[in-house]
Amino acid sequence: MSVELVMPKAGLTMIEGTISAWKVEDGATVKKGDVVMEFENEKTTMECEANADGILAIAAQAGEVVKVGEPIALIAQSKEEYASLKNGDTAPKAAEQAAPATASVDAAEVVMPKAGLTMIEGVVGEWKAVDGENVKKGQAIFDFENEKTTMECEATTDGFLHRVAKTGDAVKVGHTVAYIAPTKEAYEALVKGNAPASQPMCANECEVCHKSVALSMAATAPQGVNAVAKDGHIRATGLARNIAKSAGIEMAMVGGTGPNGRITAKDIYSYLEAVKAASVSAPEVKTVQATGEVVKTLLSGRRKSIAKNMRKCFETMAPLTVFAEIDVTDLLAMRQKYVEKADVLGCKISVNDMLMLATVKMLKKHPLLNSTFDGETISTYPYVNLGMAVGLAEGLVVPVLKNADQYSLLEMSKGLRDLALRAKDDTLAGGEQSGATFTVTNVGMFHIDFGTPVISPPQVGILGFGTAKKKLVEYKDEFCPRTMMHLMLTFDHRVFDGREAGEVLGDMKVLLENPELIFV
Repeated sequence: MSVELVMPKAGLTMIEGTISAWKVEDGATVKKGDVVMEFENEKTTMECEANADGILAIAAQAGEVVKVGEPIALIAQSKEEYASLKNGDTAPKAAEQAAPATASVDAAEVVMPKAGLTMIEGVVGEWKAVDGENVKKGQAIFDFENEKTTMECEATTDGFLHRVAKTGDAVKVGHTVAYIAPTKEAYEALVKGNAPASQPMCANECEVCHKSVALSMAATAPQGVNAVAKDGHIRATGLARNIAKSAGIEMAMVGGTGPNGRITAKDIYSYLEAVKAASVSAPEVKTVQATGEVVKTLLSGRRKSIAKNMRKCFETMAPLTVFAEIDVTDLLAMRQKYVEKADVLGCKISVNDMLMLATVKMLKKHPLLNSTFDGETISTYPYVNLGMAVGLAEGLVVPVLKNADQYSLLEMSKGLRDLALRAKDDTLAGGEQSGATFTVTNVGMFHIDFGTPVISPPQVGILGFGTAKKKLVEYKDEFCPRTMMHLMLTFDHRVFDGREAGEVLGDMKVLLENPELIFV
C-alpha cells in the first residue's frame, strides 16, 4: 500500500508551505530519509525527506502552496502500484484485498520531523494523546525537542494512535515515533505483542550486540520460514521493514510466517518480544556520588545535538580564527550618554546592541561573509538574518533577528532583548531559531578576554566579542589608560582568505573606534 507524504510543519506558526523544487523526478525510486523536495514557509527554506522506501508519485508541483498536513506525493511500494496511482486508481488490488490480515498491518507511520537544516535527532517530550486514542489529522500528538527549541508534532491522518517511542527517547530524524491505524481492529493487530522501540537495543548502537543477541535467543525466538530468497532479497512487508529499521534489527535474523515466508510486522514484534525475554539491556550507569564512585551522566537530547553540530563544523569545513584588539573607549562613552537618556529613548541601550548594529553595517560591505556554503554553492543574501548566541544552563540557543539590516538602534535593542528573554524562558517559536545568515557571540559578559568561536554550518563565519578592559596603551603619541576589547572572527577558509578576514576586522575597528560612523 502506498505511503502518503505530506507538507511538514516546520515551526509552531506554520500553516502552509510553498514547494520550491523537487529534488527527484516523478517515478524515481527513493529511500526513506532521501531529500526529495525543498519548501518555503514564511521565514526560511527547508528540505523534506521521504518517509518510506518506494517509487515517488508527485501530486503537487513546484510553486504550489500546500497546507500543512496536506499530501504532496505518494510513495508506491511497486511499479504496478505506481502505475495505478498515475492512472488515478488508488484502490488496492484484488489479491491484496484477499490477503490474510496477518500479512501486513495497514497503518500510517509518524516519524520524527526535521525542524531545521541542522537537526539530526529529536527528543520525545510529552505525549498529548494516549496509546489507542482515536486522533484526528492535524491534532498535536506529542512534543519534541531539538538542539534549539521545543515543538509539536501533529497526526498525519485520522486513526488510532500506537506509540513506539517513550518520553525522553532520542529519535533520529525520519525514524518512527508512532503509527496510526485506520481501524480499531488494525490497531489491535498492530500492537499485538510488544511495540518496537524507536532506538536500537544497544545504547552504543553496535552491530556486535545485535548479532550476539540473535545467537543467544536462537532457541527461544519464534521460528518461521527463512525469508531470504535465493537471489539474496529478503521478503518482507513495507511496515515490517520500517519497524525493523527503527528498532535496529537485521531482517535476515527474523523468520517469516507470512505467505512464502514473508516477514510481517507480527514477526518483528515476536522477535522483539524474544529479545525482551532474554533480558538483554545496557549496563547500568551508577550515579551514587557518596561512595566515591565515578559518576556518569548521559548527554541530554539538546546537548547531544549541540555536540554534533559543533563537531560538524570541524568535519565539514576549514575554520580559521583571527583576532584584533580595538579601542572601545569612545563607544562606551557614547553608550553612557544613551543610558542617561533612557527615559527619552524608551529603553536602555546596551553595548551589545551597538556591537550588533556595527556588525550588520559591516556585513552590508562584506556580503560574502553574509553567506551559506553547502560544499558546492555559495549563497549570498541581500538581507541580514542575525543570529545571537544566548548561553543557558541546559545549553546554547541562537535566536535570529530577521532582516536586522532594516532595524534602527532602538528597534534592534528592543528586538534583541525580546528574543533573549524568550530564549531564557524557552518560549521561542521554531522559526525564530532558523534561517540565520551570520551569528554573533558576545563572551565578554562571561569575563572571557578572547576565544575561538565555532561556526554553525552552513554559515561561513561568526564574530565574537571579548571583555572590555582598561589598559595603558599608546594614544595620540602618548601612553594613557584606554578601554580595549578583542574581536574574534572565525571564517570558513574554503570560502575566503586571510586578506578578506583582515579587511573585515579592519572595518569593525574603524566603526567601533569611531562609533558615530555606525549611524551614517
